[in-house]
Amino acid sequence: ALKAQAQVARAATDDAQRLHALDNLIVGCDRTTRLVEQLLTLARLEPGAPEPSLVACDLARLAREQLAEIAPYALARGVAVELDSSGADTGVRGVPDLLGILVRNLVDNAVRYSPSASAVAVAVSATAVGVVLSVTDTGPGVPAGERARLGERFFRVPGSGEIGSGLGLSIVRRIAEIHGAHIEFEANAGGPGLHVRVSFPIAAQ
Repeated sequence: ALKAQAQVARAATDDAQRLHALDNLIVGCDRTTRLVEQLLTLARLEPGAPEPSLVACDLARLAREQLAEIAPYALARGVAVELDSSGADTGVRGVPDLLGILVRNLVDNAVRYSPSASAVAVAVSATAVGVVLSVTDTGPGVPAGERARLGERFFRVPGSGEIGSGLGLSIVRRIAEIHGAHIEFEANAGGPGLHVRVSFPIAAQ
């Protein structure tokens, strides 16, 4: 696909056609870069790879950092991202970089499927048995029969209309497994959309 766009740009007879082909080439490069990053992340997380060392992490702080990075992308799509992290201790045992990827993939996915002028709600809260991260969007949602397949490699919900590799939620599932966390995909109780809940165990001392 990249080669085809480059060939179109090379053969273009006017500036408008050339610029359009070059814009498509840049978009294609961005998608390819994202795919390679996702594949490399999965390779690092393959079963049998050395188990990463877990350290004390503040999940709420990590979420704030990731949301700050994704905010420009969300704003460009007309989607507001709201974080509720007030309250008790939100510390977990984990790998900060991997937890950051988990949060980013979930929020990126929510923003991608949310309509313009909507909001994505992110919450980090402490419970009696651990810490819960939840991400809720107001997109088309996922049919109940398809939710069990979310997180399968390269699986994408039919008719979603969005371009992607189908690896983001696979990475989320694997990172959750490494941290002993449980992930659930549910319908948004407040309306259309998807609600994702990741439950982390109480941090070991």
